[in-house]
Amino acid sequence: MKKLVFWVLISAFAVSLTACAGGLTSENIRVKCPSCGYEFDVDRHGH
Repeated sequence: MKKLVFWVLISAFAVSLTACAGGLTSENIRVKCPSCGYEFDVDRHGH
């Protein structure tokens, strides 16, 4: 039972990392203003 819990946790961790890594290749980030709905590009800083 402990092995099953271990593998489920490791799998969930790996899936969460791959989901976050999808947007790291682009230079600009597309941002949408929650107030007016205008979409614009923002430069990525610190990478």
